[in-house]
Amino acid sequence: MESLLKMRNAQAFKRLRIGAYRLAGWQLVVTCLAATAAGLVGGRSWLISAFAGGCIGVVAGLYQALRMFRMDASQQPERYMSAVYVSEAIKVMLTVALFIAAIKILRIEIVPTMVGYTATFFVYWISLRTGIPGTGISDSLKHTSN
Repeated sequence: MESLLKMRNAQAFKRLRIGAYRLAGWQLVVTCLAATAAGLVGGRSWLISAFAGGCIGVVAGLYQALRMFRMDASQQPERYMSAVYVSEAIKVMLTVALFIAAIKILRIEIVPTMVGYTATFFVYWISLRTGIPGTGISDSLKHTSN
């Protein structure tokens, strides 16, 4: 019985990891659209800036999701919550470091960068509300309620 439970958990974690990659893929699509729109409005520097901002959001979010999906919350809830807090702190530090790198290396412009960064959150929020197919967010809720 215990091995069956472990197998089901492994399958659930695999679905969640695949969902995290799919969500990141949708975020990249929206990032490209935002960067294209920014490029049409403000030229090449706006395009690069918006794309950089979106990529910062995607990389930081994907890092945290994959780190969180390594551990089973039902087995060790205290340890899982500790890992959530640590991954959130690392995500914030990673985001700040990527913004600093983008400012120093790419010489980004702030407004289009923030537009690209914010666009990744809209995809996440929409997936929470509507369950973008294949992201695993609504899929995992359906599987746990059965």
